[in-house]
Amino acid sequence: MTLDATLVIGALLLAVVLESALMVWLWRRQRMLEGKLQQCYQRQERQQLDIVGLCAAAVRIDQRLSNLSGRLGEIHEWAQELEHAGEQVDHSYQTAIERIAQGAGSEELVAECGFSREEAELLIRMNRNKGGF
Repeated sequence: MTLDATLVIGALLLAVVLESALMVWLWRRQRMLEGKLQQCYQRQERQQLDIVGLCAAAVRIDQRLSNLSGRLGEIHEWAQELEHAGEQVDHSYQTAIERIAQGAGSEELVAECGFSREEAELLIRMNRNKGGF
């Protein structure tokens, strides 16, 4: 065997060894990338489940806000009714005090303002004392 043939065989063996090493490195790299890809798939599945849960929670919160908004509207209406009723009561007392100053008796206050007899008598006593009657 000649020196040239030995060099060619040695070069071919070196190329085969290098190619084999490269193939092993590529195989390991592929396995590592497959593992990372699997982790990405698992992370994506968890994130999708998180998004589903967040959407469901957002729907429940929206329903609760809608219910609370309705209740707030009812409370607002109720407060306005109370305020209006309070104004009417104040007006009734003011009217009664004016009628007492004009000399009205308890029977007139009961008939005109809707007070009970005891309320009318109490108002007369309180307001006649103020006016010096």
